[in-house]
Amino acid sequence: MARRWRSAVAAASLFPFLAPSLLPCAALAEPAVPPDLDCKIGFEALRSWAAWLPDAKRTTDGARDVIVVAEPEVWRVEITFTAPGEVGHPAVVLRKFVKQVTNVWTAQSKVCGFGNQADFATLVAAAKAEDSRLTNASRDEAERQKREQSPLGGP
Repeated sequence: MARRWRSAVAAASLFPFLAPSLLPCAALAEPAVPPDLDCKIGFEALRSWAAWLPDAKRTTDGARDVIVVAEPEVWRVEITFTAPGEVGHPAVVLRKFVKQVTNVWTAQSKVCGFGNQADFATLVAAAKAEDSRLTNASRDEAERQKREQSPLGGP
């Protein structure tokens, strides 16, 4: 939402006569939509696309390149590019974390594989297992926080 707000403010400064109509829309704008992978474009094209995402942060996890994009307190996306020698390489894993009304962050992965299909199946299975682990850990943390905040306490 901050991006849309900044865009509306910039437009309002260039075209002051539009300011009354632009700023209320920016304040009520929906949060940005999380990015999604288009596997048809290929490994290197996905790498270029991810690098150009607005507000993208580039990090590394070992030899893997990771691009992180987020709408804080709503969703976070981690796009991971496998490195040579890894199972499933070349492949791209997009893991989306979405905050639920219960304060549980659910993890959902999408994987694009461009190499050996047997290795790809292994990579997908590992991504789905990690999604379950991360979601369950978030659920446990949300339940713990809820018990600590309850005036009745917990067991």
